[in-house]
Amino acid sequence: MTTTLSSPDPARTASGAAGSGGSPSTSSGFSPAAAKKQRRLSARFVVVAVFVALAAVFGLTRMLGQGSSALSADSYEVQSRSFPVLLREKGELKAAKSIDIKSQVEGRSTIIWLIEEGAQAKEGDILVKLASDQIEEKVRSERIKETNASASAAAAEKEYEILIDQNASDLRKAELDQQMMEIELQKYRKGDWEETQLDIALGLSKAQKVLVRAKQELEDSQHLHEQQYVTKGDLYRDEIAWLEADIAVKKAELKKKTTLDYIHPQELQKRQSDVDESRKDVERVRKSNAAKESKALAELEAKKAEHSLIQDRLNKFNEQQANCEIKAPQGGLVVYDTGTSRWDRRQIAEGAEVFERQTIIKLPDPTVMMMTVRIHEANTDKIAIGQVATVEVEGIPGKIFTGKVTKIAPLADSQNQWLNPDLKEYETEITLEGTDPNLKPGVTARADIVVTRMSDVLAVPVQAVFSKAGHNYVFRHNRGDSEPIEVEVGMSSDEFAEIKSGLTAGDEVLLAISDALRRKLPDAEDDSKGEAEPPSVLAGGSSSKNKGKGSRRPAKPSDAKSS
Repeated sequence: MTTTLSSPDPARTASGAAGSGGSPSTSSGFSPAAAKKQRRLSARFVVVAVFVALAAVFGLTRMLGQGSSALSADSYEVQSRSFPVLLREKGELKAAKSIDIKSQVEGRSTIIWLIEEGAQAKEGDILVKLASDQIEEKVRSERIKETNASASAAAAEKEYEILIDQNASDLRKAELDQQMMEIELQKYRKGDWEETQLDIALGLSKAQKVLVRAKQELEDSQHLHEQQYVTKGDLYRDEIAWLEADIAVKKAELKKKTTLDYIHPQELQKRQSDVDESRKDVERVRKSNAAKESKALAELEAKKAEHSLIQDRLNKFNEQQANCEIKAPQGGLVVYDTGTSRWDRRQIAEGAEVFERQTIIKLPDPTVMMMTVRIHEANTDKIAIGQVATVEVEGIPGKIFTGKVTKIAPLADSQNQWLNPDLKEYETEITLEGTDPNLKPGVTARADIVVTRMSDVLAVPVQAVFSKAGHNYVFRHNRGDSEPIEVEVGMSSDEFAEIKSGLTAGDEVLLAISDALRRKLPDAEDDSKGEAEPPSVLAGGSSSKNKGKGSRRPAKPSDAKSS
């Protein structure tokens, strides 16, 4: 590099000293001798300045050419130290216990009154009132239907009871007729038939005896008539009596035969048929009763089902009407639920519409607060349940809260996956210890999660480590010269990086390097790409995305730091 310096003209300097304002003797009060002396001093000053400038340019050129460490004003002596490795994450506060107040009204409804956000609600306080005009109309309509359905069901039940009694009466009558027919059959078999048989036998026996006596009298009359003791008329009368007696016997025998062969079987069959028919009548009555009862019962059940359905609808509308006035199930801070995404904001205000199952208000319990953070998948193996964390809350300066990791999501959160499909973050919860009335949900906070504590390890500041082509280097200062030394980096924080190999205690490393020193890194690429990058915090090495680029990567907010 060539630097050209020009010295000021003494004459111009002198004339400038004597400049506007008149002659030197009159304006400044100096004599010509004093003015000449001043011009000599100014010339000497200019020569000295030019010499100093030339010396500076010469020294700068020499140092750049030799790569001397004289430009590195800061250096660090390698030594063992202890430091915590922290994972710094940004998130927001929320209550560990929170109740979602949702609309239970079907369809869409309009908010007609809303409690002020930020108010401290008590159990039983009214939070939201929804429009209920349409629901009230439905309630009135269903009440009319429920009254009619109730009357129909009651009438059907009474008709069913009457039918049951009528059927029972019909069945008893049929069964009584059957019993009568069976009694008549038994009466005929053991009574009427026996009596008929006796009457037939008696009549036949009587006719036979009358015939014997008539025959004897006829024979006596014939003998007496021969002796002329009786008249011919008497004989004739006895003959007629004998003929009548003979016919009476034949008639009695014929009656016996007709009764035995025809009348008795016919009468017996008829009475047996009456018994059979009466039994069938009983079965028919039973089946008919069952059919009538089944039909009546079905109609009764249908009426009851219809009444129950209308009653359920009425109860539902009554419940919907009651749901139009939402009360706080517990005390808590009123927070409007306007959505979790900036692209899906919902308006929660009087006049706004809400749909069924939509969360309108959240009632967090501020007695137990926690912080939610999103851990990148590259750092999920560093966090564990029970790790201690310190939390700083925006709006509460100077106060540090302590907490513990209480939950790590098993799956990556896909909320913003459509923006960056390759981004995988795991939601993690840190429960704070103690309470503070100033803690409110939704406030931004920063947490330092203690990943581990490095005890008595060889360490250097992270700005002293540079990554190139997948390797880590430091510039060790030795006897006025600096050279890159490859090192193995262990756990790192925002301030210090563990050195596992490559350095020993007492070595001096540079914290800043020149372009000339940077070009000493092995396999260095085009210098226009920037400086070598330091190792990734917690990872102990370079990022694969910046591998070989030779640029120093600034620490991210999500990186760990040492406290």
